[in-house]
Amino acid sequence: MIRPTPRPGRARMRPTILLASAALAAALLGAAPLGGVARADERCGIDLQTNVCLEQNPECPGTTTQLGPNPGSWASYQRDPQHSGWSPFPGPKCNKVLWTTKLDGSIVAAAALAERAIGAPETLYVPVGKAPVCALDPDTGKVQWCKTDNLGKYVDRSAPTVGNASMLYVGTRDNDMWAIDVPNASSVPRANVAWRQKVCTDGDITTPPTIGYNGIVYMGSDSLGAGTIMAMCPGEERQIKWCKNPVGGGVRNASPALSQNGLRLYINIGGGTLGAFDPETGLELWRVRFETPRGIGRAPNHTPVVHPVTDKIYLGTDSGIWEIEHTIDPDTGKEGAAARLLFDTQAYRQRVYTPAALHPLMNMLVFGASRGNSSTLRAIDLDGNLLWEKPMPGGRFRNNPPVIDADGRIYVAFAKSLYAFDANGNVLWTLPGLKSYSASPILADGRLYVGQTSGTVLAIGDCPP
Repeated sequence: MIRPTPRPGRARMRPTILLASAALAAALLGAAPLGGVARADERCGIDLQTNVCLEQNPECPGTTTQLGPNPGSWASYQRDPQHSGWSPFPGPKCNKVLWTTKLDGSIVAAAALAERAIGAPETLYVPVGKAPVCALDPDTGKVQWCKTDNLGKYVDRSAPTVGNASMLYVGTRDNDMWAIDVPNASSVPRANVAWRQKVCTDGDITTPPTIGYNGIVYMGSDSLGAGTIMAMCPGEERQIKWCKNPVGGGVRNASPALSQNGLRLYINIGGGTLGAFDPETGLELWRVRFETPRGIGRAPNHTPVVHPVTDKIYLGTDSGIWEIEHTIDPDTGKEGAAARLLFDTQAYRQRVYTPAALHPLMNMLVFGASRGNSSTLRAIDLDGNLLWEKPMPGGRFRNNPPVIDADGRIYVAFAKSLYAFDANGNVLWTLPGLKSYSASPILADGRLYVGQTSGTVLAIGDCPP
């Protein structure tokens, strides 16, 4: 294990919390079926409760569908498999509300905007309530479908991702990741669920799944603090390609990230550890521990962010923003990592509980940090120099990362308001409201979409030149 050396007196270690790994059988039985509706989930037998990786098989079934993330403005969590939070399109220059749509249930995760099939118009997919996803027309806000042929528990902080031609993947509190076959028609009674993968250790799936370029879908689970990672084969058949359990810490809210070439998979484990894995086989390449292992709360999100050119990894933790670089020993060929504390937030008595947004052309990272309801939005360069900072009143950063458009404008859903800043940290516009936000916005060409905890979705944009 590699242990990075922080700047003297800066990074602080926290008390170790022992992690449990026992399963609670009563929580694994799932909801009872209703007339004409498929069973909410699979029941876990004793074998799968004992070994959640029992069904893994490295040989995936053949499929003729196009593999990988679907084309679209924002097809996955923080837009791409590197979770940059950066859009190549300009966002809205004004706070003009185009439409609002009220959905049944709360929204605590970001939406996705992608083609429902290759070459089809984009659809807005919003995680909400027990749906667990509603499909909306991004131009009008009209609901296209909001039910599936399965019943389940609430979607949590698992933002959906769309890919492998017509599949949508999202995690829920059933301990399942759902693979939903997205309908080709724009208005249907309900969507069909192709399969659901259960983690049989009471492992809520709050991590946004990530689709690799080869179509493999990566998911994680807290698994009672022990942690589970699964790689699912693409296609209509449910098959685990590889599985890791336990991984030594919960995998909660933090989405797996891929290197730009897709040859390494980075996963946050237990909040303060980053692991690198071979995405094809699951072989662990290295592991870096930044802080003492601990339990992860419901809201923090320690998703790694990968630079699309340098492949350096940026990770927010209790200590601040870390920079990690993948290394290979020239003599032995052994893979490893070098890490440094790029920006210390503990000096401000604040913690980073949400991923940074990275503008790769401006070499700028933007992130929020909080201590209670004392919060600050900061921008730093990739040498760790502070560019600017803005106090954010009345709330905290929890699973609500900023996003950045092509021109460096930054958009943040925070407390009960939306904010837009320019690249220098000047406020461009705000949109105060009566309801709160618990998830980040997403960007399209000239538009922004965001959901409130009340279940209302807003579209903002179409501003004058």
